[in-house]
Amino acid sequence: MAENGWYADGDVAREAARARRVARLGLSVVTGLFGTVVIAGAVLVLVLALLVALALGCAMAVMY
Repeated sequence: MAENGWYADGDVAREAARARRVARLGLSVVTGLFGTVVIAGAVLVLVLALLVALALGCAMAVMY
């Protein structure tokens, strides 16, 4: 930044490029975390469905 508080021409382009890199990195991190949460939720649903199926299977085996 120049002495008068204004950006020199090269500084503006450099700051804009840095801002784009930071935004892209932040978006990548958020997208990765969201994907992780979605996959963990899907695994949890599958595990619960398997447990319910096993419980029902055991209940039916005991009844007959």
